[in-house]
Amino acid sequence: MKTQEAFCVRCGSADTRVTRLNQTSAEGTCPRCDKPFHATPCQECGGFRIDGSFGVPGMRYERLPETVKCWDCGHRNPLRDPGPE
Repeated sequence: MKTQEAFCVRCGSADTRVTRLNQTSAEGTCPRCDKPFHATPCQECGGFRIDGSFGVPGMRYERLPETVKCWDCGHRNPLRDPGPE
């Protein structure tokens, strides 16, 4: 894990309030989405700075991708289920 921050699983925002972070998961809330999230780490480096499943802050994907990018190492991870909208 390179940083102590986690991007929102839904929108990819870095503006999150992380309440629990360890090697296997991160939990917190995203003020932008106003919803809680549960993130899994990058399969390559273990970081939590990964694109959101619904896009990046300010826009949404028209068609969901199969993978999302880790901003720590660049690895493409399988799309994560962001949970209920």
